[in-house]
Formats: sequence, structure tokens, C-alpha cells
Amino acid sequence: MNPLTGSLKFLSTTIFNSLVALLFFLVAAHYSTPSFVGKVAIIQLVETITASFIPLLPFNLVTRDISHKYGSSQDHAILGYTALSYSLSISPIFLFLLLFPSYLWLSVPYFILYLFSRYQSQVLSGIGKFTEVNVGNAIFTVSRWGFSAIAVLYHSISLLILVWTIGALVKVLYYNLHFPFRFHFDLQIAKEIAKRGFPIYLTGAVSFLSSQGDRVMTAFLLGSYSLGIYQLVALASVVPSMIIQSIGSALLPSSTYYYAKGVEMKVMVSTSFRLLTFLSLILGVMGYAVGPFVILKLFPEYSSGVRVLQLLVLFITVTMPFQSLSSFLIALMKNYRPFILIGAVSAVEVVLVSFLLIPRIGILGAGIAQAINAVITGALYVIFSLQQDILSLDRKTVYSMILIAISFISLFSWIVGLILILLGLKVSGIITRKDVSLVEKFVPQQLKFFSRLLNIFT
Repeated sequence: MNPLTGSLKFLSTTIFNSLVALLFFLVAAHYSTPSFVGKVAIIQLVETITASFIPLLPFNLVTRDISHKYGSSQDHAILGYTALSYSLSISPIFLFLLLFPSYLWLSVPYFILYLFSRYQSQVLSGIGKFTEVNVGNAIFTVSRWGFSAIAVLYHSISLLILVWTIGALVKVLYYNLHFPFRFHFDLQIAKEIAKRGFPIYLTGAVSFLSSQGDRVMTAFLLGSYSLGIYQLVALASVVPSMIIQSIGSALLPSSTYYYAKGVEMKVMVSTSFRLLTFLSLILGVMGYAVGPFVILKLFPEYSSGVRVLQLLVLFITVTMPFQSLSSFLIALMKNYRPFILIGAVSAVEVVLVSFLLIPRIGILGAGIAQAINAVITGALYVIFSLQQDILSLDRKTVYSMILIAISFISLFSWIVGLILILLGLKVSGIITRKDVSLVEKFVPQQLKFFSRLLNIFT
């Protein structure tokens, strides 16, 4: 199980997804209105509800347990069958969508397939099949953002749902080739995962408000038109952080696997944190600088959201190293209760700040709520990582955190911010020769340029 090649595979899929999504929204911006984009946002909102409230067997914990069994040479298949069988058994819950507008109840088959494929990808990730997971994601991307552009031309949300459903079905069938499904629900295994993972489940349910509360409040207070504008700039703003997140997608299964093999968790945390800091700082400031040109040139109708885009892209991206600590907290499997507190605090903050600011300053208020949330949750992850002794405040870690704080100077001048970050990376020495050697050990030959780039800052 190679964490770097796995990360690169997730990265390639994320870049592909972002490019195809960009083409979709270019078509949507030209041939439809923000109201149509708002309807797409509502479907995505239900996706988030699905991923937040329904999985009593938390996705991350399924991956963690399968990786641990795989690393310990234990049977992992029954656990995988149980997770997939749970997904199908709980699917009648989607009938609640019959109470909503027709385009949502037409989406019921799509959401059933969406949940099932999410569990499939967690199982495959747990056993290190990163290539297969990302091929499936690419298949879905083509239908989700590629072929569905046809639906935009016909101004048909129903056709868009049909295309998404077909894409989800193809993805499920492809994943089934690599982990054939057999209905087998082991109640004891399910109860054990649900019991241990209950804090994570509650966190996911509560964090729905932190991740989507700004959108819900925008729709409630300003309507679908403003939601459409905010949704587009919010989606554009998370592209850099999605790149960081995709690179970190292999962290949970890989760290669990190697922890089961006897590798010290603190070593993995320190190395990952510093490497992700290096990437997130550069991507965050460059995204802040380039983002306005993307919106003004490609989506002029959404120009009122430029300032929101800059705020989101900077704060969310540069704090990604803090968010990555959650993977190691789950892998260590000590105490999951802190996740509840983190989710509750972030949810209250986003909803409250959005409610107070949106009526006064519009969608910028929603962006400020998410920016504050990124800082608060990052601080809480650091505190609990220190408490559970997977993170130490050594010199290089402290320097990394200082550089993250310095990056906020970009709010006033991104050029000054970038110069200070590049100088800080070089002077602080948060990237060591040992880190470069580790990267060279895992990275493919054709990507050796990345290790050479790191060498500049050692």
C-alpha cells in the first residue's frame, strides 16, 4: 500500500473532476440561469444530507477497520459485505423525498446508488485499490459534469438527474468487478462499528450544518438566485483544497495499514502535516490570486461573488493540514468523542454567523462564516491531536503553523503573502532531507520533479 502513489491517483481524479466541472458550469452559466444552478445545488445538498445522516456505519471507520484487518492479514470481506448490505437495507429511507418537488423524488434511485457506491469506494480504499476507486470516480465524473451538460442545453433538471443516475449505476457495476457484492449482514460487526463510530456519526450529522449551513441560510434568506451565485463561487473556491484533500485521501487507509505494521503514528503525522503545509500554502495564495480572473472572465454573471471566492479559497485551503489530523485521530482509534465537540462548535458558528451577517452583507456573510469555521475547527483538531499524543509541537511543526498564520496577509496583498511564504519555507526548514528521501522512495520515476522541487526548500 503506497500512500504517495495512492495520493497521486486521487489527485489526478480531482483535477479531472475539477476540469470537467468547470466545463459544465461554463455551459450552465451561458445557457441557463443562477436559478438552474440553484436547483443543482439543492440536489447536491441532499447528497450531503445522505452522506451525513444515513451512514450509521461511518465511512471513515469502515475504511479504517478494513485497512487494519488487511494490514494484520485478517479476513476483511465480511466487514465489506456488511457495510454494503447495510446501504441497501437502509435505502427505503429515501422515500421521504416523495414529499418534496418532483425533481427530488425522481432522484431517489440516484441517491440509493450514490450511497452504495460510497461504501464500495471505502471498502476498496481500505484494501489499497486506489486505482480502481479513482477509475470509478472518473467514470462518474464524465456523466455528472460531462454528459449532463446536455441537460443544461435543454433546460431539463429531469434529464440531468437521469444522466447522473446512469453514471452512478455504471460506477457501481465497475466497483462490483473488483469487490463482488454478496448480501451478508453481520449484525455483530455492524453493532460494533456503529457503537465505536457513534461519535463520528454524530459529528457527520452535526457537521452538515457547518458544511452546508451557509448554503441553507443563503437559500432561506436570499433565495435560489443568490444561492446559485454562492454555490458556483463556493465550488470554485474549494478546488485547491480538494487537491490537498485528494492527496490526503490515502492517509487514513495507509496510516492504519502501516500503524498495524508497527510504524510510529507520530512520525507519519509529522511528515504528512509538514508536506501538506508546503502544498496548501502555495495553492491557497495562488488560488486567492487567480480565482477572480476565472470568475470575471468565464462567469461574468457571477462577478458579485468574487470577494467571497477569495475569502473561501484562502482560509479553507491553508488550513487543510489541520483538517488532515482527523484521519490520524480515526486511525489511532483512541477516543472519538472530540469529533462531536468539533462538529457541534463548527455547526453553531456557521449557522449563527450566517444568520447574523447574510441579511446585512449578503453572500459575503456566508463566506465569512465558513472562513471563521476553518480556523476554529483547525485549532480544535490541533488541541485534540496534542491530547491524544499523535502531534508534538516541535520546532518544525510550530514553524508550519506560523507560516499558515502569515498566509492571511494575502488578504491585503497576495504578492507580499506569497513572498513571505516562500522565504519562510526556505528559512524555517520545515521540509527536511529525510522528507525528500521518503518522497523519493514512494513517488514514481516520472514524478521525481516533485522531490527536486522539495529539495529547493530544504
